[in-house]
Amino acid sequence: MNKQNTSPYYQGDLIFIFLAFFAISVIAIFAAGQFGQYGSNAWTRQIIYYMVGVICIVAINYFDLEQLEKLSLYIFIGGIMLLILLKIAPAQIGGQDFAPIKNGAKSWFVLPGIGTFQPSEFMKIGLIMMLASVIGKSTPRGKRTLEDDIFLLLKIAGVAAVPVGLIFLQDAGTAAVCMFIVVVMVFLSGVNWKLISLIGSVVVLLVAAVLAVIILFPDFAKTIGIQQYQINRITAWLPDNSTSANQAQTQDASGSDKYQVDQAIMAIGAGQIFGNGIKNLKVYVPEAQTDMIFSIIGEAFGFIGCAFVVIMFFFLIYRLVVLIDRIHPYSRFASFFCVGYTALIVIHTFQNIGMNIGVMPVTGIPLLFISFGGSSVLSVLIGFGIAYNASVQLTKYQSYLFK
Repeated sequence: MNKQNTSPYYQGDLIFIFLAFFAISVIAIFAAGQFGQYGSNAWTRQIIYYMVGVICIVAINYFDLEQLEKLSLYIFIGGIMLLILLKIAPAQIGGQDFAPIKNGAKSWFVLPGIGTFQPSEFMKIGLIMMLASVIGKSTPRGKRTLEDDIFLLLKIAGVAAVPVGLIFLQDAGTAAVCMFIVVVMVFLSGVNWKLISLIGSVVVLLVAAVLAVIILFPDFAKTIGIQQYQINRITAWLPDNSTSANQAQTQDASGSDKYQVDQAIMAIGAGQIFGNGIKNLKVYVPEAQTDMIFSIIGEAFGFIGCAFVVIMFFFLIYRLVVLIDRIHPYSRFASFFCVGYTALIVIHTFQNIGMNIGVMPVTGIPLLFISFGGSSVLSVLIGFGIAYNASVQLTKYQSYLFK
């Protein structure tokens, strides 16, 4: 009996999710274009990014999962080399921007005729692939000793240390995303819960210590590499903070973080239930097409539009969680890649929507699939392509079982 009457490459639910995010992204960026922050044609550039992403997805599906696992090392090393190159590259070449410094850090290359290229976005996918390979090749859960768990943790730490450290020098928010991915993958790798508890306690204490230093000793925080804009983001997020309030009063006109969040909340509120439409936006929001794209959706389409976006993310996450469980007996690499990719989607969605509604600090983290940006779109679609490939392979495996 053959359960598959159609091609295994037709994964209808994933295709629907892709098309839904594509439509939401283009429409929202078109609506935000009336503010002129990225030019009125940003939505057409987003279409191009998505089309290139489709080519990447198709290309990825010409590889099987074993080949993708073998490529993970080379992709990982290539990502590290790009991060190192970015660190040592000159800010300008021939009078033209090449690796410009913004807020004290270099985060992207400027490529003439193409636009900006942010290596850290692609490094997230490379890191997930490499960690999935390392964990997938380890002794399966239930057969490992405590020494095996410790050795696995050391390998994971060795893989993550260099890219996370290099990314931290550029963007603490992106580095925090990478750390969240690492923690989730460690937690689901089957490592002894006592070791996980110990590591979790250390991480929580370190995070609390860093936040305490930023809040209580901001001058000292700057001496250990924390930038002023990062300090401002934390202090502006704290309630009833006189320092952040004073900063906001003096910097509102130039677009401080508090001003940005206040405008985003106002825009979402202005949309009410059904929204004001894509050509009738009234609330100006800084970085509307990138960091604050959710506020544009809120004003243009109201609560209904925001709810639809959240539902689509839940649908994608649910689909990935099911895939994690079902592909595991056939490919541990694919299963753990989907774990890391799901963690990436979860943290970006939670953080971005959270900062749009004022419950999380502004970190500059985009809303994946929807925010404007070539590096963000292409990297998340490459990850989507690998997950799609895993779903296709699962369909093939299950079809063979029923022949």
